Amino acid sequence: MSHATHSAAPSVSSPDAPPPSPRTFPAKRAALIVTLALGILALAFLLHRRDPQPAPAAPALRADAQGVTLAPNAPQWKYVELAAARSAPALAPLPVPGRVDFDEKRTANLGAPLAGRVESVRVQLGDSVKAGDRLFSVRSAALADLAREVASAREEVAVKARLAQRSRELLGLKATAEKDVLEAEAELTQAQLSLKAALAKQSSLTVAPEGENLYWVRSPRAGTVVELDVHPGAEVGPERERPLVRVADLDELRVLADVSEADAADLAQGGAVRVVTQDAALERPGVIEHLSEVVDPQRRTLELRVRVPNADHALRPNAFVEVALAADPSTQRVRVPEEAVVSEGEQSLVFVARAPDRLERVPVVTGRRRGGEVELRSGLEPGARYVARGALLLLNQIDLAD
Repeated sequence: MSHATHSAAPSVSSPDAPPPSPRTFPAKRAALIVTLALGILALAFLLHRRDPQPAPAAPALRADAQGVTLAPNAPQWKYVELAAARSAPALAPLPVPGRVDFDEKRTANLGAPLAGRVESVRVQLGDSVKAGDRLFSVRSAALADLAREVASAREEVAVKARLAQRSRELLGLKATAEKDVLEAEAELTQAQLSLKAALAKQSSLTVAPEGENLYWVRSPRAGTVVELDVHPGAEVGPERERPLVRVADLDELRVLADVSEADAADLAQGGAVRVVTQDAALERPGVIEHLSEVVDPQRRTLELRVRVPNADHALRPNAFVEVALAADPSTQRVRVPEEAVVSEGEQSLVFVARAPDRLERVPVVTGRRRGGEVELRSGLEPGARYVARGALLLLNQIDLAD
């Protein structure tokens, strides 16, 4: 029993013991390598969980067909400036050139109503005349013919009247048929109509007969002789197209001008304007009398007629002037800097802030430009925030995105 216990005791190596087997070294090396690899993997896993990689940053600028989205830190903000749209009275159109003309309602064009030869002329160009003044005389055989026509018509009426009266008397005595009376009365009516026509022709001449074959042409109104194309000995007649004498009231004149389509939108009949002479020495108020409803297809303008008082006759017909148009003071329109409006083809655009980081393009209708500002007729409401500077940059970004 004691021998068994002695055999179980551990053995103690001695210098004389044999060395380990060479096959145990590769096994220990492999175990060590596996252990180190597992440790590295575990450390990498712990480090990854402790310090996660950040997500990719969102782009500072995104552009699409409708607009641009800018991040708060986008460098483009250095070149983009926002402003609130403000309204102001509509800009007045620029002055347009005009020409002073006669008022046709205050002008009389006179000619010779009957053919003949001019015998005398009593007026000169620029003379002032009164209504009824004699201007020139014409000796005409047609005047004598017309007088004879009137006299003959009167005599015919007298004869037909006696015959009709006689027929009625005979009918009362039952000495004639009723149809004879009706025929006589019909002939009297016809004669009366002929006399009426001859008298109407005579009175329509508005002349003053003097003797059998001489008549005077008189002025139908007070005014100034502004055109004179008659002299003694000239053959005249009603077939002449141009007037022999033109008498105009210069107390009120017209000014003719052409305005563009854009400016015409703010003008209306009865509107106030200012008329200024070319040397700026004279300025007169005027009232729009007529604005054409038809646009000239070549010049793209509309004809404007202005009525101007001229009691002192300082404005002279055919003179060139400037017409200063005025916009309706009650009309308000949004104004923006010129660089806020960009063009894409034939369309005008501004960029509007839909959100703090979202700028979208909006079509607008532009009006007049003055002093670095553009008037907008539609598209941008007062108070809306828009891009006052940098609109072209944003449009280029959209083009690049496309």
